[in-house]
Amino acid sequence: MKKRGDIVAGFFGSFIGVAVMIGANRLHLGTPSEPQPGFFPFAAGIILVVLCVILLLQALCGRDQRTESFGELWRPAILAAGLFVYAVVLDSLGYIIATIILSVVVLRVLDTKTWLKLVGISLVLSLGTYFLFDRLLDVSLPGGILTGLM
Repeated sequence: MKKRGDIVAGFFGSFIGVAVMIGANRLHLGTPSEPQPGFFPFAAGIILVVLCVILLLQALCGRDQRTESFGELWRPAILAAGLFVYAVVLDSLGYIIATIILSVVVLRVLDTKTWLKLVGISLVLSLGTYFLFDRLLDVSLPGGILTGLM
């Protein structure tokens, strides 16, 4: 059974990928060692086309994998809401606290079993990325309510 939605999505995605590659080519590609502005969009267009062709081939071969059309919609909805709230409160709360909260939400949605593991991973992720970007790479991250402590 051919999946009409996958066929349409495959063609549409391929069309978008080719359009991105044409637009990126106009920006000049450069070389992998000296990329120009169009290099990474061109690479993204190639990846999009390859993935859409794979989707098309699977849809046209008629592999019928019985899946729910709409599974648990609450998971992506909570993740999208969490990212929105993260963007809103990042400056006021600061990078570390906002990232800890976002990590807890994401890990909880992904069904992390124990709270100890959830909190531990969130703390290591937040503090580790803060140390990497703010201290080692000298990227300015919002301090928020912890500004005086850091």
